[in-house]
Amino acid sequence: MRQRAGPALGFATATVGYLAVTTGESLLAPLLPLLREELGLDLRGAGLALGLVSAAIAVGNLGGGALLARRGTRQGTVAGLAVAAAGGLVAATSQGPPSFLLGQALLGLGSGVFFAAGLRAVGVLGGSRRGLAMGVFGVAFSGGLALAALLAALAGVWGWRTSFVAVAVLALATALAAAVAPLPGAPAPTTAGDASGPGEVLRRLLASPLLVGGVAAASQYGTVAFLPSFAVTAWGLSPATAALLLAAARLLSVPAKLVSGNAADQAGSYRIARRLGLLLAMLGACWTLLPAPVAPLAAVAFAAFVSGLGPVANVLAFERYGGSGMLLGAFRSAQIGLAAAAGAGIGAASAAFGLRPVLAVSALLPLLLLPLGRRRPLTP
Repeated sequence: MRQRAGPALGFATATVGYLAVTTGESLLAPLLPLLREELGLDLRGAGLALGLVSAAIAVGNLGGGALLARRGTRQGTVAGLAVAAAGGLVAATSQGPPSFLLGQALLGLGSGVFFAAGLRAVGVLGGSRRGLAMGVFGVAFSGGLALAALLAALAGVWGWRTSFVAVAVLALATALAAAVAPLPGAPAPTTAGDASGPGEVLRRLLASPLLVGGVAAASQYGTVAFLPSFAVTAWGLSPATAALLLAAARLLSVPAKLVSGNAADQAGSYRIARRLGLLLAMLGACWTLLPAPVAPLAAVAFAAFVSGLGPVANVLAFERYGGSGMLLGAFRSAQIGLAAAAGAGIGAASAAFGLRPVLAVSALLPLLLLPLGRRRPLTP
């Protein structure tokens, strides 16, 4: 019984840690109306803050990967959560935009530092059910988005500062738990050694995990991000109804992640990635080209199943990069970069060619997964 309790405690700690840092990094957007009133954070400042969080996450991913390789999973987990807790406290006590932006930077940095260690902890402790474990890990991300929205809603009653205090308390409590929980040690170097130089990192990064993760990120933060706007312009829905479509998709993403992760255990990650790629392309063609009422249903299914690619990508990343902390960090940073590029590219192209044709093309991105795994993958 103790042998089972140990891994379960470590797994729970890593999962709750992901929930905590995701909540912290996601709290800014739903709180913007309140922040504009009290801190005088105008639209330009809001854009700067959102960009700062994303940039800090990307930097933290690389730093967290290096920390994982040198000090181990426990130190990476504790450090990421501690930085996130500090960010929550700085944001909660800020008296103006400069200190508030510092708090946002720390929240993003802590989230980035945590990721590589958290991913490795879940991959190791998941054992033979690694896919399902990654699915649960992905559900923690969805839970963080939902918790951020809930804290923002409650902020109208108790004030926005309390929301950041709640994040700080959750992150700090999980950091203390991680300090004593049975987490894996430092990863053993791969047969090729831990990637260190930029050229070696790039060469090994351009592989199947990034393809799956890149398609997931570009679709989630590019194609799906424009779904509410498309629903209003193409289907004549109200903004509130369009937002409900996206909310329904977020809710359905929870079982989608669990199902795809479990299926990866049963049928293999490459096969599930190919199947999801074909399903998503079919759904994408339906919701961008067909009229209502079929199109909205297909859109919700598309947005939900895109999330199912996340656990598959994380399994592939752990299996291919598991011995390299730097590569695990670079994997997440590259995903963020691809997501940002997709969002900017779709926005610019839509202004020139219209939203429907651009989304019809971007919704077919999952077709890139069809050749995946047809050949024997190269070993790191």
